[in-house]
Amino acid sequence: MSGPTTALSELETALSGLETAESDTAAIQTLALSVGELVAFACRCGDLSAAKTGGPTALEGIRAHQKLQKKRPADSEAEYSLQVEIAQNGYRVTLSGRVDILHPRKDLHRPVQLDEIKTTYVPPQKLTESARDLHWAQLKVYGFCYGLEQQFSADETVALQMLWHNLKERKTYPELQEFRWAELEAFATTALSAYLQWHRHWQAHRDAVRTSARELEFPFAQYRAGQRTLAVAAYRCLRDGGELVVEAPTGIGKTISTLFPAIKALGETSLDQLVYLTAKNSGRQVVRETATRLHTHGLKLSVLELQARDKTCACNLGLCSRDEDGICPRTRGFFDRLPEARQNLLGQPLLTPEVVAKEADRLQLCPFELSLQMLPWADLVVCDFNYVFDPLVQMQTLRDGRRKRGLLIDEAHNLSDRARAMYSAKLTRSDSHRAAAACKSSHPALRRAIQSLVRAMDKWVEQQRQSAQPQVSEARNSALWISSPENGFPLPVSGAIHKVLTVVNQLWEQSQSPPEAINDWLKALFRYQTLEQLAADNHRCITRAQSPSNPDSRWREQEIELLCLNASEYLQQAYQPFHGMIAFSATLRPPRYVYRQLGLQADTPYQALPSPFSPAQLGLLICPYVDTRYRARHQATDALVDMIARTFNSRPGNYLVFFPSYRFLQQVAERFAAQFPELPLVQQVSSSSDQQRAEFLAHFRENRRSLGFAIMGGIFGEGVDYVGEQLIGTIVVGVGLPQVNEEQELLREASDIEGENGFDMAYRYPGLTRVLQTAGRVIRTETDRGVVILADYRFTDPFYRPLYPQHWQPKTCNNGDALSTALQQFWNQ
Repeated sequence: MSGPTTALSELETALSGLETAESDTAAIQTLALSVGELVAFACRCGDLSAAKTGGPTALEGIRAHQKLQKKRPADSEAEYSLQVEIAQNGYRVTLSGRVDILHPRKDLHRPVQLDEIKTTYVPPQKLTESARDLHWAQLKVYGFCYGLEQQFSADETVALQMLWHNLKERKTYPELQEFRWAELEAFATTALSAYLQWHRHWQAHRDAVRTSARELEFPFAQYRAGQRTLAVAAYRCLRDGGELVVEAPTGIGKTISTLFPAIKALGETSLDQLVYLTAKNSGRQVVRETATRLHTHGLKLSVLELQARDKTCACNLGLCSRDEDGICPRTRGFFDRLPEARQNLLGQPLLTPEVVAKEADRLQLCPFELSLQMLPWADLVVCDFNYVFDPLVQMQTLRDGRRKRGLLIDEAHNLSDRARAMYSAKLTRSDSHRAAAACKSSHPALRRAIQSLVRAMDKWVEQQRQSAQPQVSEARNSALWISSPENGFPLPVSGAIHKVLTVVNQLWEQSQSPPEAINDWLKALFRYQTLEQLAADNHRCITRAQSPSNPDSRWREQEIELLCLNASEYLQQAYQPFHGMIAFSATLRPPRYVYRQLGLQADTPYQALPSPFSPAQLGLLICPYVDTRYRARHQATDALVDMIARTFNSRPGNYLVFFPSYRFLQQVAERFAAQFPELPLVQQVSSSSDQQRAEFLAHFRENRRSLGFAIMGGIFGEGVDYVGEQLIGTIVVGVGLPQVNEEQELLREASDIEGENGFDMAYRYPGLTRVLQTAGRVIRTETDRGVVILADYRFTDPFYRPLYPQHWQPKTCNNGDALSTALQQFWNQ
């Protein structure tokens, strides 16, 4: 084991800016490029709608390719590999690709023929012109590569055939054209020239980034305790590859301690791009502020911040209106105007949603899609978890293993629950029925397909009634049936979903849209179809039939849910394309639970760093005289009201009380307001808007005296920095156990089967994470002082004590008077 001196010398070597020999810019540069990359960048034109998600699935495409390739003549060759070298514009480019079918030249009267297979849901004449042109562009470049490989003369002819295979009709539409090789050469070299011109600009930016990153110094006078250790470990991970887990207590400065060494690695190693994931808007703001600080120290890094589509879309924001075909005008001719916007945004220090939107407004482009187009060309991408892990949202650009990327996962304690939600899906009869009604006048074919889906759901539920004994859920007033993949998922429903999405894909391929009112429902449908194909042993299918609210009604609400019990295998697969991955949070304990939930390798290094603050800054008081379990909450209400009042009056200021549920919160709030009407009380409301959240936080400013009631594990208990007097105390009501329901019980049972303690895995560990996150809101800087009160007898349980952070020094208060005494002693220190 290396000692402190060794670690220090390695840090100085790693982070001081190693001198690297500059490449000879005058020399010819080499570049490996696929035909697909070249065509997608340089040959795409026209509308954005042609590039929409949808169309035949990858599996359908593979099956169609295999079917047509089997029918090829005996002397032809399938999956013919092409690789040629081209010297152009100061580059030596290796261009590669794979032709679906090659028909060699048989005689002097018939030229060589290259076939490209494209699957559709509509006849080719109904495809948009831009979609057809893009497919033909790829085939033309293949023809050029083959001619170059075979040393064709300018006048030699190449036959190119597009095989449009309509999956709905099960019919292939061939389209054959002949070209002189000189025509194909001119087409391909023009496209290549456009790409190389862009690449030269981008490479100049990358060289500036690497140089500035090597010269960058730590932007503070000194490291906080633990920061140096974290920086060294992060640099090693991104330099050498692999995984790293870090539990870094609140206040250590996790963002700068991971970003700074990551940027140094970007300058000093072969790392190409950094991806920083955060689950909270506040996390993105901290990264933005950190990057701005580094920019003032000379860094040339370009940071792209991705925001959710619904908060970025110009139509959603009322900046434009869809036309009579339901198409956003900003998507019309999108790729024709894209090059200018891309050039203007390249290398800008902060590509925030506001910066991208300004450029999008100038050229009338979709701001969300413009931000996605900039994704490959940013040095640091800051985004939500779903852009890497969600099977419907993940960016394929970030999964391209040909570039070395470093993945930084902030607030990683949120990832397991988020990932399980990403790999779960739900359909309801009522939503499907409303979707069919929305299509009644405008899309009759789609309406009929959706009605067939509703009937398929009815049929599936009836089959469950006849073949299986239901479980009864009193909370939902419903019967439910649970099946695993080996027991079978609802195949009639799957077939009906496929028919609905086929109609939708036909519309999209013709540059038309379904009714906007069913967009959210269609997303749920796509998710269901995708996850059904991905479902594994850790999935369950839950079918619910709820009793009608009206006793005279025969109609029942029906719900089919694909529930993911553990997403660790999917997370593990998502890590693979990244050269190095660092998961960090203030609460990642115990390691065994974290590794199981996050799909980490058993040998992944784990570091638990000490708090940078003095234990004397925090008064941690355990009040076991309160029982907050569900059946005891009525009896606990008066004791909690008294506890809150004592705490607030011990030193009036800003306090937050965190509850396990809105019902319990409201119950205590009503009693508190009745007994202490003079004390200011603000409450978190369910499904609060951004404005309501801002108004809630506005109460917690310096020199205020506010008492807030909020939900444990919610938006005010994580990811918010209450600095100094903004928050001087927190009361945590209960141990944070998730609500008992069918889903949590299935999680518990699955863990029991795997040899784990199911109750701990499904309830106690997730609850502890909520508690630790909530308690961490109080002490944020070296000058903060405050109290954390843990209100529940279970906090003295031997299970919890070993899991408390090392810097905690809890004191037990067995009644209200003891609490008041302990509070006075702390504040009078």
